[in-house]
Amino acid sequence: MSKKHAQPKPKYFLNSKGRFVIENYNYAKPFANFFPGIAGKYGIPMWVFYVNRGQCICSFGTKDKDRAILEFFPANKSWQFVSTLGFRTFIKIKSAKENSFYEPFHNGCANLNYRITNSMAIGSGELILEEENLTLGIKTRVEYFNIPNDAYAGLSRTVSIENTGSKPKKLQLIDGLPQIVPFGTHNFFLKKLGRTIEAWMNIENLDSDIPFYKLEVDPSDRPEVVHIDEGNFYLGFHFKGTKAELIRPIVDPETVFGAVTDFSYPAEFLAKTNFIYPDKQMARSKTPCAFLMMDMGLKPGEQKTFYSLIGQARDTKTLNSLAPKITKFGYVEKKLDENLKLIGKLKDEIATKSSQTRFDLYAGQTYLDNIMRGGYPEVSKSGVVFYLYSRKHGDLERDYNKFQLQPTYFSQGNGNYRDMNQNRRSDPWFSPQVKDENIIFFMNLIQADGFNPLVVKGVSFHLKNNLDLRELLAAMLEAKDIDKLGQFLKKPFTPGELIFFLEENRIRLKENYDNFLDLLLSASLKSQEAEHGEGFWTDHWAYNLDLIDSYLGLYPEKSNELFFGNKIFSFYDNTEMVRPRGEKYVIYNGQARQLHSIVPDAAKKEMLRKRTENPHILRTRNGAGEIYYTTLIAKLLCLAVNKLASLDPFGIGIEMEANKPNWFDSLNGLPALFGSSSCETFELKRLLMKIKQNLDNCRIEKIELAEEIAKFIEELSPLFAEEPFIYWDKSNNAKETYRYNTRLGFSGNEAAVPVEKLIAFLNEALLKVNSGLKKAFNKAQGMYYSYFINQLVEYDLVKEHYVMPKKFAQKPLPLFLEGQMHALRLAESREEAAKLYKAAKKSPLFDKKLKMYKVTAPLKSMPEEIGRCRIFTPGWLENESIWLHMEYKYILELLKTGLVEEFYSEFRNVLIPFQDPRKYGRSILENSSFLVSSAFPDKNLHGNGFVARLSGSTAEFLQIWLIMNTGTKPFTLDENGRLNLCFKPNLPGWLFDKKGKYVFNFLGRIPVTYYNPKRKDT
Repeated sequence: MSKKHAQPKPKYFLNSKGRFVIENYNYAKPFANFFPGIAGKYGIPMWVFYVNRGQCICSFGTKDKDRAILEFFPANKSWQFVSTLGFRTFIKIKSAKENSFYEPFHNGCANLNYRITNSMAIGSGELILEEENLTLGIKTRVEYFNIPNDAYAGLSRTVSIENTGSKPKKLQLIDGLPQIVPFGTHNFFLKKLGRTIEAWMNIENLDSDIPFYKLEVDPSDRPEVVHIDEGNFYLGFHFKGTKAELIRPIVDPETVFGAVTDFSYPAEFLAKTNFIYPDKQMARSKTPCAFLMMDMGLKPGEQKTFYSLIGQARDTKTLNSLAPKITKFGYVEKKLDENLKLIGKLKDEIATKSSQTRFDLYAGQTYLDNIMRGGYPEVSKSGVVFYLYSRKHGDLERDYNKFQLQPTYFSQGNGNYRDMNQNRRSDPWFSPQVKDENIIFFMNLIQADGFNPLVVKGVSFHLKNNLDLRELLAAMLEAKDIDKLGQFLKKPFTPGELIFFLEENRIRLKENYDNFLDLLLSASLKSQEAEHGEGFWTDHWAYNLDLIDSYLGLYPEKSNELFFGNKIFSFYDNTEMVRPRGEKYVIYNGQARQLHSIVPDAAKKEMLRKRTENPHILRTRNGAGEIYYTTLIAKLLCLAVNKLASLDPFGIGIEMEANKPNWFDSLNGLPALFGSSSCETFELKRLLMKIKQNLDNCRIEKIELAEEIAKFIEELSPLFAEEPFIYWDKSNNAKETYRYNTRLGFSGNEAAVPVEKLIAFLNEALLKVNSGLKKAFNKAQGMYYSYFINQLVEYDLVKEHYVMPKKFAQKPLPLFLEGQMHALRLAESREEAAKLYKAAKKSPLFDKKLKMYKVTAPLKSMPEEIGRCRIFTPGWLENESIWLHMEYKYILELLKTGLVEEFYSEFRNVLIPFQDPRKYGRSILENSSFLVSSAFPDKNLHGNGFVARLSGSTAEFLQIWLIMNTGTKPFTLDENGRLNLCFKPNLPGWLFDKKGKYVFNFLGRIPVTYYNPKRKDT
């Protein structure tokens, strides 16, 4: 390749505005990213994904993949398609001699003869592209952001063209999308029936210069015809002075590209010296486009700007009524400012000012990303907590996920139990008014069998019984409007749906929305929505211990009240049941396996179907009575006895008895191999210790337990002295009996169990658990095995292919970082923790090249049956990669156990803001799920981050940040029970600025400044 056509080298840096900039980004390592999907309380969110190719935005829409405006493609396809199917800008520069053609931001061969520099600047809620064609003297700037605080979902695209040459220029320009998806075209049709679905496509409102793209009717094959009112729109305009002029988009791609159906170049546009707006376009039965066309004269140094707003509206009437507001002079700039302030205000809650700007910016970005997965707590004046903005981690690299952002005000999304639980861990420390909200919420999703549903949906509300709505709202609404609203409120509602109802029915309030919602929600009951999903993981319950620790760290005086004070804890009622061993231990392909462990209970399903209110909350009278409520201590005892009866036949690990493994999802085959994990045994020990500590310190003589739980404890108590296999068999018998007896609900009778008896039970249980953990320890390596295959080697054949176990043989898997993290968490001394740390550093878990910790040691000695991690190439995904969440968990435990010096020896090697962006391959302000380790064959990818941002690593960093700034226990009680606050920061001297200052926000809003003139380590 000649020097003239040599690929430019990318350059990475942070600019003065805190944006991460990549110059020559088309030639940088490819990555995928997204906008936050946050539009404010009274805004409609939109999902927007982008990559570092072409004009970057590769797909966007509202709610989910079925409401795409630009079709969703996975990352690898997006890298291929974005330069063709994403936003395009075609510029024809007219001159007396010949016309020049130029497509900004495109790295195709047509631009090879031009001298071009370009950059992308990544902000937390905006993206700016700039390109200068030095040969032609043209500079192009594109800025994207989502519209906040408005009644529609929209993506703003502002394009500026500047003449950087010394002579005037005449340009003709076409800018927009070669394809736009009409509303109603579900992802299934795009992927499977792309040609057929075109028959339903139609464009309305073109006469108003704002095309409205939609299907005429729902294309589902069913008897009833359902008309579609909603649509996607493309609104283009520019200003003459302060007066807006709409630019009617071209909607038929053939009029621009002609016969060039791959959209590689605009044949029709280039074929005509003076291209004019087409007088005929096909607006039906084909996939449309959305292009703005402009003629432009530019003097030297002159710049002209035009705007595109792309979004969704309820109908054409709504769209046309919005147009004057959208095109008002200054509207876009105002919304950009609102967007920046909205995102900035969220990040300010973790505001940090140290000597390292990259660390400060990273803290803000990580806090924002944590909100996106866990939600942001909006707390009303009356104390009602409602989480905004959360979303399941849907992105271009997690293409398998069915993410959802509700296209309403007060938007909330779906998420997985583990993810949302972890990402809300530190919420009380940033929003203290959240208090114990999340403990109650997530503990109430735990079932009587100790498992929980996977999918956590948005929260809804319903009015309290016998409420006089007229009296409640008399000062807010007219009587006729109260009656109309009353009909709507007969069903469960969300805040967003409620405000939509008011707007659609033109109901006017005498107060603002916030005060209205505060009043109505305080008179309502909250309903937690969830669904089973798939299988039961063995680790989900344990994250509730983190929630408890976090809350009591802030409110230590509330301990007794939390554990013993209120019977406000219920049990989730699921239709899915764990089969007994005799129904899931089978011969499969000649091998003993544990398969099909979950089964729906038909009787339970019918019972829940008949319930008119809160169907998924467990009842008394075996399901026919009232909701059963208990205390937190009682519910934790229920958890403990269930997990104690789930130890493997060797008493070491917790069994994967319900189709799913634990945190390490990629061991998906281990449940079939009777797999178990010591990670949850460590957490069981932690649970037992927590219960015992609170019982030791309480003044209560007896604990009221559901009689079924009390009997379960009674049956388990004498078994601790048995040999491991006998204990396993008998404890499982007791568990299976308990599960059968409680499958429809509790009786409602309670047993008052003496605290002394429970403490004795816990002491014996701890001896049992400690004995198992000792066996998990590899003395030669000084580390713990995390996972085990429990091979069934002797059994009796029962009923065709079912088996009854007689003997197991246990085989540990290679080392996992996860087990060492759990062991560190429960280390009894600093010395014990230091030994574990040193052993891990010498082990195969440590990547010497990257100076990071791999999630697994080499797995090549293991059978492929353990799961997909064994199939992955070493260094990639969950096979021997740097899994950031677990690595952050590990260094967090170093800090918590007092290994501060060791923690900071790893700090700059491990933390993302201190990575070399050339190696990391993306913004060093954003986390990745994993970094490619040096075990991977392609050395060019070592240290490269993949699968962006929505990772549990954000939750771990927030806790790291808190301990760095305040110490492990800033709030304590003295001997008289009085609350004390004392900061004991763990900060290195180099994080203080040149003046010896370090500033952080405490409790989300209190600036704290440390003065350390000599910059000593604290």
